[in-house]
Amino acid sequence: MDHIASPDWAVRRRIIILVLTWCTGIITYLAVWGRPIALSDTIAMNLILLMGGIIGSYVFGAVWETNVARKSSIAQQAVEQGDADTTVEVKP
Repeated sequence: MDHIASPDWAVRRRIIILVLTWCTGIITYLAVWGRPIALSDTIAMNLILLMGGIIGSYVFGAVWETNVARKSSIAQQAVEQGDADTTVEVKP
């Protein structure tokens, strides 16, 4: 899958997968072998929120980047096609 996107997205995807795997491992450890104390609950909840934030940022970051690339491509095409006279004549 890394060959489809740009190289920077391949690195981002690897970091995201590593962090999500680490969070899942810690949550599983706390759920199975952790003691039932408030600290374990707080850690698990914050890791779940971190995972949600990462997934949301990944999805909406990709959408944002696609929209910016599309707009810049359209602007570049307009610049390349624009042979119109853009000089301004100022008369006193």
